[in-house]
Amino acid sequence: MFKNFKKNDKYFTIAVYAFLVVAALIGLVFLLVNIGVITDWLGGIVSAMSSFIYGFIIAYLCNAIYKKFYKFVFKFVERKNPHPKLRKGLSIVCTYIVFGSIIALIILAIFPQLVGNIKDLSNNIEIYIANLRAWFYEFLNGLAEKFPSINPDEIMDSIFSIFSTTGENGTISKILELISTNVINIGTTLVNHIFFIIVGLILSVYFLIYKESLIARIKRVLCAFLPQRKYENTISFARYTDKTFGRYILGAIFDSTLVGIVLFIILSIFNFPLAPLIAVTCGVTNIIPFFGPFIGSIPSGIIILIATGDPLKVILFAVIILILQQVDGNIIAPHIIGASTGLTPIGVIAAVTLCSHLFGFFGMLVGVPLCAVISYLVSSFIDKKLKKKRLPTQVEYYRVADIYLDEHFAKARHALEVEEKLAKSAVIANVAAEKKITEEVLQELEEKVVENVLITALDSINEEINAKKKDGLD
Repeated sequence: MFKNFKKNDKYFTIAVYAFLVVAALIGLVFLLVNIGVITDWLGGIVSAMSSFIYGFIIAYLCNAIYKKFYKFVFKFVERKNPHPKLRKGLSIVCTYIVFGSIIALIILAIFPQLVGNIKDLSNNIEIYIANLRAWFYEFLNGLAEKFPSINPDEIMDSIFSIFSTTGENGTISKILELISTNVINIGTTLVNHIFFIIVGLILSVYFLIYKESLIARIKRVLCAFLPQRKYENTISFARYTDKTFGRYILGAIFDSTLVGIVLFIILSIFNFPLAPLIAVTCGVTNIIPFFGPFIGSIPSGIIILIATGDPLKVILFAVIILILQQVDGNIIAPHIIGASTGLTPIGVIAAVTLCSHLFGFFGMLVGVPLCAVISYLVSSFIDKKLKKKRLPTQVEYYRVADIYLDEHFAKARHALEVEEKLAKSAVIANVAAEKKITEEVLQELEEKVVENVLITALDSINEEINAKKKDGLD
C-alpha cells in the first residue's frame, strides 16, 4: 500500500500546503463574519483581567523608580553583608511612597481648581452664552451693513435656539435628561474602575516583588521550547520592546505634564479664564501623538469663546498652542522621549487611528510604540532577506527609478560581496588556525604519551634485569 509513498511525496507536500491555505482562508472568513462576537469575547476577557492589567501598568511605571532606588540609593545595604531582601523591600516601600506622593501632589494641585472651574462654567453658562450671543449679533450687524440681504435676527434665532435653557424641547434640558438617565451607569462604571485600580495597585506590589522570579520562569519556558539562537533573538526583542515602550510612555507622560504646566503659566499671564481646566485638557490630550494637540485645542478654544465672547482671545490661544507645540515637538519631546520610533508621519497617523479604533483611548497611548515594535520585526525580517541576496539594507539605495542599474546601488552590493568574502576568509583562517593548533597539541600529546610509554617500558626492563641479577647472585 505504501510502496509508492516516496514517489508521491512531492504531491503529498503540495496537498498539505493546499489544505493549510484553504483552512487559513476559512478561518479568516470565520473571523470576519463573527468579528462582533469575537470583539465582545475579547472585551469580556479584558474586563475580567482589568485588575491585572492595571496592576501591570502601575508596576511597569513604578519599575523605573524602583530600579533607581535599588541600584543607587540602597546600595550601601549590601556593602558589608548581603541583605538582598532588605534592600529590595526598602526600594519597593520608597518607590510607592514616591509614586503615591506624585499622584497626591497632582490631585491636590489640580483637582480643587479643576472642580472650581467646572462649577464656575456650569453656574455661569447662561452668562457666557449671553456674551457670545451679544458678540455674534454685533458681528452680524457689521455684515448686514455691507450685505443688506443678511437678517441678523433670523440668523440669531436659528443658531442660538440650540442653546435654549427653557422648555422641554431645549437642547440643554435634553442633555441634562440624558445625563440623569445614564448617571447610574456612569457611576457604576466609575466605581468598578476605582475598584479595579485599587486591586491593581495591590497586585502591582506583587509584580515588583516577584519580578525576577516571573522573568526567570518565562526564560525557563523559552529555553525548554526554543533553540539557543531563537531564544537569544526572543530575549533581544523583549529588551527592545521594553526599551521602546518604557522610554516612550514615561517620556510622553513627563512631556505632557511639562506642556500642561507651561501652558497654565502662559494662560495665567495673559489672564485667560478657566486656565487650569484648559491646561489639564491640553496636557492630557498631548500624550496622543499627532491628534493630541487638535483634540485638546478645539474644545479649549470653544470654552474660551463661550467664557469671554472674544474671538481675539481664541486667536491668541491658537497662536500660543501653535508655538508651544512646535517648541515641544522639535525641542522638548525629542530630548525627553529619546530617539525616534522609526515611524514616518503617515505611520504615526495610521498607528493612532487603527489602535484607537481597536483599543479606545488606551490604544491612542500605546499605538505608536506598539506599531514601532511591529515595524522593527518587519524591518529585521526584510533586512535578513536582503542580506541573503547580498543586497544593501539602507532605504536610501532604493529611492532611484532603476535600482539594479544605479551606480551607488551596484557599489554597495559589490561592497557587501567583498565584505562577505572577507568574512568567509577570516572564518576559514580561524578554522585553519584552530585546526593547526589542535594538530600541534595532538602531536605534543602523542609524543608525551610515547615518551611516557618508553619510560615506563624502560623502567619495567630495568626492574626485570635487576631482579634477574639478584636471582643470579643468589
